[in-house]
Amino acid sequence: MGSGTERARGRRRDSDASRAALLAAARDLFGRRGYDAVTLRDIGELAGVDASLIARYFGNKAALYRSAVDEDSREVTVSPEAFDLGTFTATALRRADRRGAPGPLVQALLSQSDHPEVRAAAADEMRARMISPLADRLAAEGLQNPAGQAELLISCLVGVIALRSSGLFDSLSAMSPEAVGAILETAAQSAHERAPHTAGSPVEEP
Repeated sequence: MGSGTERARGRRRDSDASRAALLAAARDLFGRRGYDAVTLRDIGELAGVDASLIARYFGNKAALYRSAVDEDSREVTVSPEAFDLGTFTATALRRADRRGAPGPLVQALLSQSDHPEVRAAAADEMRARMISPLADRLAAEGLQNPAGQAELLISCLVGVIALRSSGLFDSLSAMSPEAVGAILETAAQSAHERAPHTAGSPVEEP
């Protein structure tokens, strides 16, 4: 019985290792190439695991993508009580710099994928992880339309991550993550001073 238990444990360790390798490969490839450009065979080859095991462990490519995004997002913790956009931005940019790519979440948001469920899942993740905590903070500070302001600021962050990784803008690429974060945090802090006029409200003449 003892040897049977050991064999079962060995199979479980092999199974866990294969699943982890596939997930790590998916995070890497989806983060660099985007969803549509990556095949299950690509993921299996990078992981050194039979790609047919993806169906066993994850179900299908879209489910593997969602797992990759969720795993990627777990590395960044956000306090819903006090979302510090500057610190979050610096952390996100340092991660993108280390891997030399925007990451699976940003890639999915910016893609023109033929799989709308993938972009929808990415948008839901972005709302849960970033937009909602920032909107809660802005609402607590008395800002009008906190959800819209939060979406605007996080959209700026997404664009910065994508363009910084592209190398198309030398000055942006040369800025430190902390400097970029400070600019976005300043924008968040000063947003309540730029409250827009509501429809029908009088506009002061210059």
